[in-house]
Amino acid sequence: MSQMSNNRPVRSSLRAAFVAALALLYAPETPGPLPGVGWAQEIRQGSAKPHRPPQDMTSVPTAVTLPAKDPTGGTLGSTLGSCDKEAQNSEGLILPGAKGDFKLDRCYRGRDHLVCSFNALLKEARSLLGDSRKLVEARYPEVSNVTDVCKIKSDNLAADMRLAMDFANRFKVLKAEYDTRIACANKIGETFKDVTLPEMAQAPELLKSMIDVVDADVRSVSAEEAKVVELSQKIDTSQKAMITIQKLHRLICTQEQHPASTEERANR
Repeated sequence: MSQMSNNRPVRSSLRAAFVAALALLYAPETPGPLPGVGWAQEIRQGSAKPHRPPQDMTSVPTAVTLPAKDPTGGTLGSTLGSCDKEAQNSEGLILPGAKGDFKLDRCYRGRDHLVCSFNALLKEARSLLGDSRKLVEARYPEVSNVTDVCKIKSDNLAADMRLAMDFANRFKVLKAEYDTRIACANKIGETFKDVTLPEMAQAPELLKSMIDVVDADVRSVSAEEAKVVELSQKIDTSQKAMITIQKLHRLICTQEQHPASTEERANR
């Protein structure tokens, strides 16, 4: 009886340790989702009728203001800054209408500026698609056993976590620039419908051609942006899986299975 009584504290301690480990595994450390999950629907709606503003644009003020450039001095911010700097101002962009001449929205500085901006967005979107796809190809959410969990090196996992955060930051800037510049293009496409060209014999056909050109510019960038939105959703899922794998490393892997990371070794 004395021996059985002495074993009870040991079993109680083991149970307490196991409960603590489970609490660590399911601790609410997962960050919020990457921005733009609802953006995919907006892009699909915009690509179907690119010259029509989405429903939530009713709150957009009359003048569409271009956002401040990337404060970190990223490539996209620098490129768009060059586009804005080299573009003409909007003061001379006046067209005749049924009720008299009117100025175009000041966000529009001519098609050269529009195309320059869209090319910058396309370049950044394609860069994100190329730089971050490896996070999806790693298939972190599909890991199914302890052996595979413990084979993932801490250094590699930490590097991929940093890559996921870099993607999130760049995606946030890209989304803000895309939303504003697409809103401007949509607004100009709608404005062209109010233009009258009495001096032109083929005015309706000419105006339709102007609208079609802007629509084509919008579609060219919207298709690529939709791919980035889809990738962002997959990277968000991968990021959550990586956080879980980090917890599993501490919970179930041995030092032989799970070599210590450079940072862990330095702190010993």
